[in-house]
Amino acid sequence: MASFLRIAHKYLSLTFGLLWLLQTVTGTLLVFRGELDDAFLAGPDRPLAPAVLGAAVTRIAAERAPSQLTFILASEGSKNRFDLLFEAPDGRTRVLRVDGEGRPVADRPRDHDYPAPGLFQTALDFHESLFAGQRGMWFMGISGLLLLSNLIAGLVIAWPKKGQAWRRVLLPSATGSLPANLYKWHRALGLAFAVFAIAVVATGVLQEYPVDDWMGVQRPEPPKQTNSLPPTIAFGDALSTALIHYPGAPIALIEMPAPDHPWYRIRLRQEGDSRRVFGWTSVLVDAHDGRVLLDMPAAELPLNAKIYNSFYSIHTGEFFGLGGRIVVLCVGLWLTAMGTLGAMLWWTRRKARAAQRPRTRTAEA
Repeated sequence: MASFLRIAHKYLSLTFGLLWLLQTVTGTLLVFRGELDDAFLAGPDRPLAPAVLGAAVTRIAAERAPSQLTFILASEGSKNRFDLLFEAPDGRTRVLRVDGEGRPVADRPRDHDYPAPGLFQTALDFHESLFAGQRGMWFMGISGLLLLSNLIAGLVIAWPKKGQAWRRVLLPSATGSLPANLYKWHRALGLAFAVFAIAVVATGVLQEYPVDDWMGVQRPEPPKQTNSLPPTIAFGDALSTALIHYPGAPIALIEMPAPDHPWYRIRLRQEGDSRRVFGWTSVLVDAHDGRVLLDMPAAELPLNAKIYNSFYSIHTGEFFGLGGRIVVLCVGLWLTAMGTLGAMLWWTRRKARAAQRPRTRTAEA
């Protein structure tokens, strides 16, 4: 069994190592992408003024027709900036970042013309789907499952045998040959961080598949209705209605009305949310008469929804605050170091075996 695990561990690493390295590098880059992205964007950063922002959004949406404003997302770096997502008739999306009064900060493509969307959005789309949409997500899910199995196999291989001191394993000496030292440090680092890496990778794999459907998670919805008439309630009024219910709550995400859902879905973040920015409290405001169709605080969501919602925040470390994000950053650096040490170990052993062959043949002759 141990021999099989070593062989599988080696050849899985050699086969998928480059892809795993690229996933690790992009994932590490994304841990603080919100803060870094906003830090490099010059421009206004005025606090949220709901009425002013609402009027500006209505004006910008009219100017950008026939592109359709579909979502408004909170910036992950600044609480005073928001992303307006416009879908063109050809299906492509552009994102306009504005401040709390609707003043433009940046205008970029979101899902095409890479790397024009910017370093962090390009890294995110590669990390999630290899720029290949749903098929890419399934493939990255398979890659993640193989990485997860490889981490578990490595942990089993490295686990100290009965009677072997943990201190000697985790703090190896520097004596011995280069391959021996590489193996000792590869093993020590693996044992030190493998559990954290398994948690991060496992919850990352769960993002690539429709786990919410499998768990029976459903978005809070009012009774099914359709209305093809243009909204008569302005966005600013709908936003003010939601904020009356949750005064001072940061905006997380807003889904604009459409014929199959003629309401504004306004998501807010509250204290205790597992997500750092994209909270789960939802207020649905009818786009034609301004009624509140649904008011669902995150604390009242079903247990299966709370469990599902925690997967992404565990994957990014947000679940545990700033300390958790730092741990995830360290896991990314650890995976890079483990891949580098593993490749060096394989290469030095390969060279040693190649050098041994002529001497063996000479001795046999």
